[in-house]
Amino acid sequence: MKKNYLKNSHNKVFTKNKFVYKFFKSDKKYLHEKKFYLNYKKLNNVPRLYSFSDNRRLLIFNNVGTRIKKKYIDFIKLKKINEYFLENNIYHNDYRTKNILYNESDDIYYFIDFEYWDYSFKDYRKSPPWDDLRNELF
Repeated sequence: MKKNYLKNSHNKVFTKNKFVYKFFKSDKKYLHEKKFYLNYKKLNNVPRLYSFSDNRRLLIFNNVGTRIKKKYIDFIKLKKINEYFLENNIYHNDYRTKNILYNESDDIYYFIDFEYWDYSFKDYRKSPPWDDLRNELF
């Protein structure tokens, strides 16, 4: 029996030292994001999946960095990463600043939260201008 660790409709993320624990409310989103990490585990600029629990709808990743404000993002570097994904027919489809992490010591950007990824562009996420990255990446 699955326990309801989440009391609302959103995923929950907990960071502890080197790891990030992401619990999902939805089986569909959990399975979709898990599929991405299992199929594309060798991609650069994506956190590594260390473990998962289907029973708990839990993904455990390495902690790769911190969120960064839009005004501090180097869009030349970020666009190169996105172009690499597109060359491999990977569309993140949730292009928001909250889904970008930055590792300052290594000067590397990471895309996170692949619950909406697909093999084609799906422009259904509407974000406020301060959070939306689509204009800068496409």
